[in-house]
Amino acid sequence: MANTMTKTMKGAAGEAGLGSLLGRLVEEKRRLERLLQQVDEVLRKAPPPPKAARGANREVAPPRPSPLDQVKGVMAATADLRVAKGNLSAERVAKLFGVSLSQLAAWLGRSRQALSKTPDADSLQNKLAFFEHLARMRVVVPDVEFRKWLRMPNELLGNKSPLDLMAKGEWQLMADYVDDALTGAPT
Repeated sequence: MANTMTKTMKGAAGEAGLGSLLGRLVEEKRRLERLLQQVDEVLRKAPPPPKAARGANREVAPPRPSPLDQVKGVMAATADLRVAKGNLSAERVAKLFGVSLSQLAAWLGRSRQALSKTPDADSLQNKLAFFEHLARMRVVVPDVEFRKWLRMPNELLGNKSPLDLMAKGEWQLMADYVDDALTGAPT
């Protein structure tokens, strides 16, 4: 009988301890929920981070060197994208690619106003060089067909269009694709 009573007392103490822990857990959960609500309120009131903080304006290395970089005919096909001092022009790229300057600015991580003010800025050259690589397709395709090609889904590109991939920042992929297409390398 004493043994049964001891077990009953231990069970009651255990239940009391468990009840106490459960109470503390419920209290802690409520505290965390209140804290999360406060964080949500602060985030809703805060302005969005600037583009630079989101990584849109990060420095980009130029495209990998290509054997086509030394072919005069290929380089001549993209000469119209350059200004007198030799820099690529964002305005000329936007016009050739059939996109607005605002759209190109967003892809480059710049404002439309900045692109309008200095469309051939040295700081843009690495990024614009990827677009120049795509424009090399005009060696084998007339401008009208080039613009169609930019917008057409391509099976080799996962049924995405070249412009879709450029908009997503897949610039090196597209530069390599064009180099492979022009040199006959396998894709």
